[in-house]
Amino acid sequence: MAKKVVAPALFDFTKTAVKYDSRICFGIVFFATEAEAKAYGDWVTKRGITYNGGYFDGMACGREPSRDYVDAELGPLFAVTH
Repeated sequence: MAKKVVAPALFDFTKTAVKYDSRICFGIVFFATEAEAKAYGDWVTKRGITYNGGYFDGMACGREPSRDYVDAELGPLFAVTH
């Protein structure tokens, strides 16, 4: 039997996130480094957070490279959906 992994209930991404955005079904948090994005993305995935509605309803949130972009002021940003 596989061991169940339980993530901590809270992850204070506000200390490392540099930008936020949202859509109807999910939020996006942007980080300045890939490592910070991966840490938060892993936590989101372990918590089982999913898109809420729309075409991707129920799909797992987490690190989302397709939403990475280069901000004019902040440079490259790495996205995590939650």
